[in-house]
Amino acid sequence: MGNNNKQSQTGNLILILVAMVLGVLIGMMFSAHQAGPSDSALQGKVGEVLDLVESQYVDHVDPDSLSERLLKAMLSELDPHSTYLSARATEQTEEAMRGNFDGVGLVLHREGDTTYVGQVMDDGPSAGVGILPGDMIVSVAGERVSGVDMPADSVVARLRGPRRSKVTVDVLRNGEPHSFTIQRAVIPYHTLSYSAMLDDTTGYIMLSSFSSTSHDEFREALLQLKRQGMRHLIFDLRGNGGGSLQSAVGIAGELLPAGSLIVYTKGAHSRRNDVHSRPGGAFTKGGVTVMVDENSASASEVVSGALQDNDRATIVGRRTFGKGLVQGEFTLRDGSSVLLTTARYYTPSGRCIQRSYADGTEEYYRDYFNQLIDETYADSMTVTINDSTPYRTVGGRIVYGGGGIMPDHPLPYRKDTTFVYYNRLSSKGLISRVAFDYVKRHAAELQARYPDAGSFRRGFTVDEAMVQSLVAEGERAGVPRNAASLAKQRPFIKALLKGEIGRSLFGNQGFFDTYTAFDDDLQQVLTLLKQKKI
Repeated sequence: MGNNNKQSQTGNLILILVAMVLGVLIGMMFSAHQAGPSDSALQGKVGEVLDLVESQYVDHVDPDSLSERLLKAMLSELDPHSTYLSARATEQTEEAMRGNFDGVGLVLHREGDTTYVGQVMDDGPSAGVGILPGDMIVSVAGERVSGVDMPADSVVARLRGPRRSKVTVDVLRNGEPHSFTIQRAVIPYHTLSYSAMLDDTTGYIMLSSFSSTSHDEFREALLQLKRQGMRHLIFDLRGNGGGSLQSAVGIAGELLPAGSLIVYTKGAHSRRNDVHSRPGGAFTKGGVTVMVDENSASASEVVSGALQDNDRATIVGRRTFGKGLVQGEFTLRDGSSVLLTTARYYTPSGRCIQRSYADGTEEYYRDYFNQLIDETYADSMTVTINDSTPYRTVGGRIVYGGGGIMPDHPLPYRKDTTFVYYNRLSSKGLISRVAFDYVKRHAAELQARYPDAGSFRRGFTVDEAMVQSLVAEGERAGVPRNAASLAKQRPFIKALLKGEIGRSLFGNQGFFDTYTAFDDDLQQVLTLLKQKKI
């Protein structure tokens, strides 16, 4: 009881501080004022109260932690996407946007307190030294990392280091010890998850996020698919939460005629800024279909909105998230940073991408989840128009705003009840666990038999023994066998088991080479293309 009171008192104190600092911030942001004595007095009060808390409060309070919580609470009152990042979080964000880091080129797999090699990146320094997927990492640079209470990010930190430096990694493989010395190097962080020809004329590109390297990755894949005969591109932005606006503009420009308006931004303290496509787009003539869903956001919405408004692509899927606020990054003295919303994105037709947050951040996300529930359980595909204002594309078609990008061709959620058994197995991580257990035992022989993803796709088969192993693992985990569901979903479950094994051996290509044939939304798009309905 006493501890709850202490937490409540601290929470109330934070709210008081938030109110005070909000007054300072809002005054600084929305008033055309000049700095004066009143500003110094308000800022001084905040410092005074923090000093009082540190020196007089009934319990010990870490001032740094309190300051960071205060900043996060303050910024969350402005809009859902303005936020404070610690120095470490700032570094991680910049690394993701940069598209590379210094390390050894291993993807780790954690099981409890044990760390395994989940994947050896084929363009990293670990490739070729003899380390294999499924190896249990015992120690790094002589320090034990498995079987001890060490967080996953601490293991990652020990593997990373300055390029050209060396690190020794000791592993167990089927109970036998092995030691490897790896020279660290620059590791590219690829945002293009997968690209391939799905048939003689249809190319497919999946992008997971937008970093500084995404445009170059996309253009290279686009040119390769063109050389293979692509006349129609399916561009998959499902689950892509965004990232670099510059990359989004570059990617849209590869598909649009020169001079096309891609996006414009404007805010209270920034004039309208129009961004147009440049000459030299790699695929400005062939057909384009863009796949989106409720987790496509920000830069994904810039690209899909630009292609929709210019009548350059058909958007297929479900309404996107609706994140159209532009954040500027402001670095603080200690290396931390503030991501502060400075403008809004608008599509070429004038639609604001951003959903309303007038009722606060909590209600903002509640509305999003309610929308998902409504659309998931509706008998037919339900789309609620939040803004009835009509906007017109270049060709005169009417599109609507109100937050997010509305698809031209909606795809409903899958409602097959036979997926319940699969969903329960998947939610407990059992499919990936059984697949990885197989990799642990057979990685060396699999790589000897299948030198690349193509030979693995053509030659490897998941046998019934592995399926029954999954069923038994499910029963041990409290998922009873469902014979009817298993009978119907067996091909899909086998494909996922094969895909997860392929991912460990050959990365994303090893997974998606198998999975795309069972991707229900993608198969619907291919059917619609064959029927010339999109």
